[in-house]
Amino acid sequence: LQPFVRDHRAGYEQSLRVLRKAKEFEGGVYTKTSIMLGLGESKEEVVQTMKDLREANVDVLTLGQYLRPSDKHLAVEEYV
Repeated sequence: LQPFVRDHRAGYEQSLRVLRKAKEFEGGVYTKTSIMLGLGESKEEVVQTMKDLREANVDVLTLGQYLRPSDKHLAVEEYV
């Protein structure tokens, strides 16, 4: 789903690299990220993303429901 949802300049692997790099700072930096749900992602994709984030030692994960801001934006596929 990423190529349809996110800016083409921000990739999945790039985001994971940034989160991993943040852990290298002194002082025990906490890392947090979010997943937007409701755009047609599969359960398997969500679980794999969670595993990837755990492997990157992310401390906090928030899950959010995508809400279509206008008719010009992507439609909600499912409310979860």
